[in-house]
Amino acid sequence: MAWQDRPYYRDSSGSAFSPLMWLLNGSVPLFTAFGIRVRAHASLVIYAAIVLLLGLGEGFAWQDRVLNITIVFAIVLLHEFGHCFTARWVGGDANDILMHPLGGLAFASPPRRPWPTFLTVAGGPAVNVLFCIVCGAILWIISGHVPKNPFHFAPPGYQFRGWFDVWRYVFWIYQVNYALLMFNLLPIFPLDGGQMLQTMLWPKFGYFKSMLFSCNTGMVCSILGAMIALATLNIGLAILAACGFWYCLSYKRMLIAVGPEEYADTTDYSAAYEPLTPRRRKPSKRAMKRAEKLRRDEASEQQKIDAILAKVSAQGMQSLTWLEKRALHKATEAQRKRDVELGRTKRVL
Repeated sequence: MAWQDRPYYRDSSGSAFSPLMWLLNGSVPLFTAFGIRVRAHASLVIYAAIVLLLGLGEGFAWQDRVLNITIVFAIVLLHEFGHCFTARWVGGDANDILMHPLGGLAFASPPRRPWPTFLTVAGGPAVNVLFCIVCGAILWIISGHVPKNPFHFAPPGYQFRGWFDVWRYVFWIYQVNYALLMFNLLPIFPLDGGQMLQTMLWPKFGYFKSMLFSCNTGMVCSILGAMIALATLNIGLAILAACGFWYCLSYKRMLIAVGPEEYADTTDYSAAYEPLTPRRRKPSKRAMKRAEKLRRDEASEQQKIDAILAKVSAQGMQSLTWLEKRALHKATEAQRKRDVELGRTKRVL
């Protein structure tokens, strides 16, 4: 379904406004860049307001809240643009990005083959890797320290010194990219890690089986994440684990309900990624000799049959010996079988 057909793009005049439905399905158009429409999910607006009003945690000044919201939005947006540009590069299409509190969603449509899909998924994390390398190098040059924990956002012993504090900007950009990269590489579908796992298994096992494996892996990892969340009393991690488990379970149920036959054509789209026929190995010398001997035997047999037919034409069937009649009978039966198989093939076609 195209984005124009979605409920929150239709004219809502004349219908009652529901705040709850707007929070679940609504969005706010932001801008269009490079032919890609960027929208903010309604819940993102609520999340930004909560962070700005209540803060990120103990010890964070309001300036850090503004920096966090701005940099997180910019980094996630660049991450999604990485997906979109890569999808276009491999021959697909991408024209819509939806930003929400759990990250972003790029409506990218690469060619339905494993390799283009893998590149499209990897295009987002590649942006984060690039930022981590550049900002990590700058942090090392400035302070001689690069944070190792991707989820520890408190600047170590460094208070806010003004809006032109380069170190603080670089720290937030590095830390947000680092955290987003580690989170997205978790093998939980539909995170980038889960999608990359599925595309790596796709060529060997097919789309259906690889997707089932990715969903099962995502549920196992979500359960492990929930156990860690309970042990550390981390409410945010518990919510993410629950969302990941529910999404993988729902997608798995949908796959099973539809069945593997529905995805048969999807697997066949990998024709440009791998040949339809198995890759043939170079025949051994023994096989080549056997094939040459078989070819010579067939040629010799055909010469004998030709000689027998010539004798029948010249002298009649009574001139044939018992061995010649037997050889002609075998050749006739073999030809009749080939004609029957050819007729069946034609009827099927």
